[in-house]
Amino acid sequence: MNFKKLALAALAIGTTAYIVNHNKKNIKYKPVQNFDLGGFLGRWYEIARLDNKVQKNQTNVTHRFILNEEKESLEIIVRGYDTKKRSWNKLEGIASQDIENVGLFSTTFLPIFAKKLYIIDFDKDYNNTLVASEDYKKLWILSRKKEISDKVKERFLDSAKKVGFDTSKLIWPSQVPIAK
Repeated sequence: MNFKKLALAALAIGTTAYIVNHNKKNIKYKPVQNFDLGGFLGRWYEIARLDNKVQKNQTNVTHRFILNEEKESLEIIVRGYDTKKRSWNKLEGIASQDIENVGLFSTTFLPIFAKKLYIIDFDKDYNNTLVASEDYKKLWILSRKKEISDKVKERFLDSAKKVGFDTSKLIWPSQVPIAK
């Protein structure tokens, strides 16, 4: 009887280990160094993203990063216009910087949306940034302006391709104001 329990426990542990490792993609990128959190705070316009269920059909998307000194965390507010539902959506989360001066954050958008976000490229003047999730399912090009130059676009696309992202799947949501 004990042998059967031991065999079942070993099978369960082995299956769990396989599932965890099988679903884990080898991360080929590292967060940027010499990252100034203060320069990163504020509003960003979403220039491009890998589409995801939460942001489906959204245009005019902005991401705001607000320092909450009392809680020693960042508030994240992602706001976008759903073109199918003809309404504004807002998603709020929190983040903490994992290591000071490094572009790596632990984020939570509801308990089920806990992820590491990596800043994998950025302009030294904090006008444009490339953000990726640890599971390769999310990628964003963000800018302080509603448009980016072709030079910045190509640099970020090259950076994303070099670390394994399929940039042909990026969508480029409009930032044209919504008529009332």
